[in-house]
Amino acid sequence: MTGKIARFACRMLAAGMLTAAVLMPAAAYAAEEETELPAAETAEDGSVTFSTDYPGVTVKPGGTSTFTLYITNTGSDENTVSLSAKDLPEGWEGRFKGSSNEISMVHVGARQTKEDSPSLSYSLTVPEDTKEDVYTVTLNAQGGNVDEDLALTVKVDAEEKKFGAGDFTTDYAQQEGIAGTKFNYSTTLTNNGSENMTYSLSAEGLPEGWNVTFTPSDASAATSSVPVDAGASSTIKVAVNPAQNVTAGDYPITFLAASAEETLELPVVIRVLGSYGLTLTTPTGNLSAKAFAGETQTVTLTVQNTGNIDLNSISLSAQASTDWTVTFDQDTITDIPAGESKELTAYITPAKDAILGDYVTVITASGEAVSSDCALRISVQNHTSWGIAAVGIIAVLVLGLFLIIRRFGRR
Repeated sequence: MTGKIARFACRMLAAGMLTAAVLMPAAAYAAEEETELPAAETAEDGSVTFSTDYPGVTVKPGGTSTFTLYITNTGSDENTVSLSAKDLPEGWEGRFKGSSNEISMVHVGARQTKEDSPSLSYSLTVPEDTKEDVYTVTLNAQGGNVDEDLALTVKVDAEEKKFGAGDFTTDYAQQEGIAGTKFNYSTTLTNNGSENMTYSLSAEGLPEGWNVTFTPSDASAATSSVPVDAGASSTIKVAVNPAQNVTAGDYPITFLAASAEETLELPVVIRVLGSYGLTLTTPTGNLSAKAFAGETQTVTLTVQNTGNIDLNSISLSAQASTDWTVTFDQDTITDIPAGESKELTAYITPAKDAILGDYVTVITASGEAVSSDCALRISVQNHTSWGIAAVGIIAVLVLGLFLIIRRFGRR
């Protein structure tokens, strides 16, 4: 009896061990699967990261530093985020750029990697009077479920020297001239890096109607990009043509040279000096008219401001033959903006006893600093009906004379 009980116990123990061996891997697999599931779900939610390769820089007072920015997204949701700067010291200037444009928002794509990040940078300019110290500026990207900060550390040091950064310079950043002047800048683009670079050339802040061209010294035609070897420089002629109707004033423009690593800025100022110009003529350019003795003839005139300064109080006057009268529908034109024109009417009355022929009437438009003359040739003529009557009278006289000669000539 005791032997049977022992054998039964052994069988039960073996069955239990076999069952444990089968169930333990399954339980372990289930536990592992249960542990990994939340991780997968977390990865699906993803996260957005706002970063830069060099968050700490050193600049001189009055200098500018540009940070290349990256926005990555490990999730499957797309977002559009607003960009802003916090803790910007007083007087400092900063702006976000996408390609060559100033921006305030950027789109973040799903699963966006650093390589997929759009062209994005932050340009920071330090005032000339900034004290030497270490400053922190915080950039923020916010939108939807994204709220990311990026801290930038800026050390202001009067002795700072940039290694590897390029230079874009000119000897004469401010030029001046009258309207119609073509402004030429001789600039130098230097690549201080260790790799050859190709720079895209453009201008920012160009007024409407203006155009700019970039021509390297070793090229015969203008171009929009220029290659510069590592440690070398390129001399580039920049020509700026203002619009024809440009008004007097100062026009700040920024020349840009952008490579894959940096965007160099060269600010210049063009001062267009004031110039006066006035032209008096007719709308068609025809300076002749017909008139009859003692009768008023109207002539339409155009007064054009051909300068780049607004004109005020333009007065009209005339010189004509004796006993002629010349009046205007307005003796004074209140104002003519630069590049614009006004029309007026002149009333010309020849003398009653004016004989047939051509006469010159000179009309003058004059202002405080400029004047213009218009010489009109006025042809005094007879009315057609009087001409026909005169021909008729002459014909009757000739016929009467013929009859008289015929009648009395036979005697």
